[in-house]
Amino acid sequence: IVNPFFNQILRIGNYNEAFYHGIELQLIRRLSRKWQMQASYTYSRATGAAEDFQSKLGNDPSSVESEFGYLDYDQRHVVKMSFMTYLPHDWQVGSTMTWASGLPYSIVSRFFALDNDDYVQSRTRYGATILDSTAGSRFVREGRNSERNDATLDVNLSLRKTFVVGKTTAAAFLEVFNLLNANDLRVFT
Repeated sequence: IVNPFFNQILRIGNYNEAFYHGIELQLIRRLSRKWQMQASYTYSRATGAAEDFQSKLGNDPSSVESEFGYLDYDQRHVVKMSFMTYLPHDWQVGSTMTWASGLPYSIVSRFFALDNDDYVQSRTRYGATILDSTAGSRFVREGRNSERNDATLDVNLSLRKTFVVGKTTAAAFLEVFNLLNANDLRVFT
């Protein structure tokens, strides 16, 4: 190696790219007989290596082969539905529901290693070290964002009452967000 610091050069530029492809199916029932509804289904894929402006992808030469993958906002399936119905005595009841497949995540291993000129380098690899009874420990490589979180379900409710006071109209409403109050988010470091 003529220059031992050659792999320490950080080249800055717009080299990462992102691709999003999707299709949406939508069903709308306009207000008729005192109720209305809107529902949609979206199938999509978001791939690439450009998740945000300050992405560190490309800064570690050891992880170049694993950079392209699903983006952190990739959701394959999203189903949304909202409806509203008008009841007697100026009452309105409505709900919105969203079901979405899980977001991707990566298993990341960070460690120090020596380069071919015996300089200590900080490495970031996608995968984990597995203890094997026959071969000892071995590193199993994975693609970036190759794991998936569980699907999510969000249910919201709305209740509204309209009043006529003289020549003006007033309304009172009650909204409940995240009715199921799911507490299943777990973060492991």
